[in-house]
Amino acid sequence: MRYYTDLATLYNESDRYLINIQNYDAWIGLTGVGSRWNWLDIYWTSWIPWGKDEPHSSDRCAFVRYDSKVVYGDSCEALHFFFCKKIGNKKEYIFIPEIKTWSEARQFCQDSYYDLACFSDSNDQDRAVVSQNFSIWIGMYRDGQTWKWSKGMSTYTKWEPGDSDSNGDCVTLSSVKEEMATQNCSDRLPFLCISDNTVVVKESKTWEEALDHCRAITTPNQPNLRYDLISVQPGAEYDYVMNKVVEANTDEVWTGLHFMAGSWLWVNGASVSYSDLPVCPSEQLRCGILSKSNTGTVATRDCTERKNFLCYSGYW
Repeated sequence: MRYYTDLATLYNESDRYLINIQNYDAWIGLTGVGSRWNWLDIYWTSWIPWGKDEPHSSDRCAFVRYDSKVVYGDSCEALHFFFCKKIGNKKEYIFIPEIKTWSEARQFCQDSYYDLACFSDSNDQDRAVVSQNFSIWIGMYRDGQTWKWSKGMSTYTKWEPGDSDSNGDCVTLSSVKEEMATQNCSDRLPFLCISDNTVVVKESKTWEEALDHCRAITTPNQPNLRYDLISVQPGAEYDYVMNKVVEANTDEVWTGLHFMAGSWLWVNGASVSYSDLPVCPSEQLRCGILSKSNTGTVATRDCTERKNFLCYSGYW
């Protein structure tokens, strides 16, 4: 099981390269019960490219997944994009980037084209299931005359050229060009979430107490997940973590940076990339902090001071 904390916030251009939003699922004209599955209008083929262990006994409708080109069963009340079939001089498939139940999707296709798409073989399917452009929700919204992010503080924008700024009060990201556009907040669309492994602990402890606190955190349903005081590398990672620091109740927060045996070390063994740390700090300045007011680097403090701190989770 995965846990998410909010819709995604983008902090800089590099964040766009860390996400893959081009995959999609789309309803097709395939229904069934148990082992008896049939295409809506193809009676002479038994070709169904099922995914591993598919379908399940409770499934009644099916969708195709872009990245694997295989078919999965699902509840007909689930919400997916869909493919319509258009009948004319040649058979044509139309990708509809709207989220609907299977019945809603079929009704749309019948009203606008012919029916949900049915594929006779892999070549037929491959003509339809290609890279498509569609919109997904991200965490930006309009608050009065101001655009805000639902989680964290960011000034990043990359608006779609010609966006009128009047289509709605919420923001989407396009799957191919990864450009932002305004949209009606009530539209049903897929969405991009933050999977956040960083926790701000709003308790004031010494550095040693903070270290013990992080390492004592347990997650019963994820026994292999462990916590430690955070390590922070310069660049995008630093920018992301600083957006967590502002949530603390103290102006400074402890990190996992510690001077030991003549060297600055992160407690998790990560490399230390800050060149401005003192080579031989005094006994009172041997633990690392992040400050709300002194951004851009880490600073050193007396390990016995009491501050909030940042824990992070991982598998190691």
